[in-house]
Order: sequence, then structure tokens, then C-alpha cells
Amino acid sequence: MKKRIAVVVLLIVIMATSLFAFAGCQKTNYVIGVMENSEHFSSDMVQKGFRETLSKLMSEAGKTYKYVYRKSGGDTDEDIAASEKSNVEFLVSKKKANVILTLSQSSADSVLANASDTPMVFAQAAIADRNLQKDDLRVQIEKQVELMRIIAPNAKLGILYCNPTIDLEGNTIEGYVKTKADINMELQIELAKECMAALGVECSVVGYAKDEGKTHDTHIREALNDMKAEGVGCVFLPVDNTLASVAFGPKIHERGNTNIYTSKNGIEAREVANMPIVCGDINMNEFCGVATYAVDYYAMGAQAAQEVFNMLTGANESKYVEIKTDFSKGKYVVNDKVAEEIGFAIPQTVKDLIA
Repeated sequence: MKKRIAVVVLLIVIMATSLFAFAGCQKTNYVIGVMENSEHFSSDMVQKGFRETLSKLMSEAGKTYKYVYRKSGGDTDEDIAASEKSNVEFLVSKKKANVILTLSQSSADSVLANASDTPMVFAQAAIADRNLQKDDLRVQIEKQVELMRIIAPNAKLGILYCNPTIDLEGNTIEGYVKTKADINMELQIELAKECMAALGVECSVVGYAKDEGKTHDTHIREALNDMKAEGVGCVFLPVDNTLASVAFGPKIHERGNTNIYTSKNGIEAREVANMPIVCGDINMNEFCGVATYAVDYYAMGAQAAQEVFNMLTGANESKYVEIKTDFSKGKYVVNDKVAEEIGFAIPQTVKDLIA
């Protein structure tokens, strides 16, 4: 009996080992490389839409794929270029990527320069990563300001942002070189001010200086309270990497998770003016805004997934597809959760704008 049991156990072990060996030999049908210069909430949503849509398309086609992500690093253009090139070589030579999705200009440039035979879909997601013109953003900003006017029909409107070009005394920092993110944030502010002026609305603009002695949420708390005291009824937050990160709730100076309205770090209760906010981006709005009109980056990712799938299956024989963000084709969203938290009732006229 013991010998028989031993034989059975041995057979089970052999079968299991064989199955694992077989599984280890199995390969996915496709390897999808993904590259970007730096993480950003908008590109995160592109990736979410991409992965979920591609997974569905692959499943329906009976295919499997592997998703390999690479982010470049470096403080100078030369360092970034070297990092991007290394990532391309890793994806193409080591991982044998069948197609690459790039989410930043430097990543796309590197693939074109170092692996032009590899099919690529370029979905440039982050506003901070491109040279925008007024006409690119005009429709989106106009609709965002119109929302603010509906939310606060008889009040002054406000614009709040982190100004990296000034010191604590409000003086311009000598030698500061503006990034694309800085330039595009200024463009949004300029357009918002023009739209408010066209509506005959008084505007209060507050740009606070970066200060290591204060966390960003403290700056924002003080700014919102001051703006409310001067009669501001609704505030616009342009798309900016700093404000976006604060809205999302990162660890700020190791003090714990926080966002514009609330603090969960257990250190102190922060009283913040319950000011309705309209954000320049849907993802920012999810965390601190009550409503907005903006590009749907998830949908952009879904479109990129379809393009990649078409390349892999031969429906599109092109080696390069670029998905350009059309800021005039956004969507309205409301955030009932934030509205409830700050005790604000979103007007029905705003809710009626949602398709």
C-alpha cells in the first residue's frame, strides 16, 4: 500500500512539474511596450483606458499580450535622451516588443530615432509635455469659465495656482527658466482671465510661491480662505503639475496624505473654505472639483488601444500613428462627492449638461 501511495505521489509530482514546464514554455502572442518621460495623472488615465480596452480586444480575439512599462529619468535633456534610448533598446532588444505606446514627446522621438522599424502609437497626454497655443485650449477654457458663472452667478470668480517664478516676497526669481508646464499653465490663466472679462466678471488671481517651510495644502487653505473673504464664489485651478499632485493627495514633506480640502495625517485639522472649484482637468476634478468640462484621457487610451490592436492584427499596416488631443472635444462631469463634502449644491443646469 505504501509503495502504491508513493507511486501515485510521484506521478502527481511529475505531472505537476510537466504542467509548470509547459506553462513556462508558453509565450504570449504580443509584447506591448509603454514609454513615458515622467508619470502624470493624465497619462495614468490614458494607460488605464489603454490596458482595459486592449485586454477586452485581445480576449475577444483569443490572443494574449504582455505589458512592459518603462519611464525615463534625468535632470538634463542629455540625461533624458540617454535614458529614453536605453528604454527603447530594452523594449526592442530584450523584450522584443511588437509595438510601443509612447506617452511623451521625448519617448516618441527616441523610438523614431532608435527603433524606427518598430510600430508605434504616440498618445501625447500631458498638457505639460507640449507647446500649446491659445486656440488649442480656447473652447475648453471657455466652457470651464461658463460653468463657474453658472455655479457662482453673482459672485467674483477666482484663479489659484502655484507660481514657480516668484519668491516669498513676490519678486521674480532671477535665472528661472520656465518649463513647458509653466508656460502652458500661464496660457490657461491668460485665457481664463480673457473669458471672465468677456462675461463682465471681476476676477481675483492668486499665485503663491513655492516655500519649503509651508506645505502646498497650507498655501491653498490660506488662499481659498482669503479669496472667499473678498467675495470669490468659485475658483479655477489650471492644469499644473504641482496643483495636480496636491489635488491627487501625495505625501507632502513626509507629513502624510492630504488634498486640497481635507487632511488625513492626524497632525492637525485643517479648516478650509468650502469653495466650489472647477478644475482644468477631469482627473484633478475627481479629487477636489465640483464640475468641469475637459478632455477624457481614458477615452484617449481606449483609442490608442484600438490603434495598437489594428497594428498587431494587420488591420493597419502603418508604422506610426499619432493621437492628438482635441481639447475642444471634451465632456462635462460633476463630482457629487466633493460637493457634498463642502456643503455645495450643484445647480441642476450644470447636471443637465451631462450627456
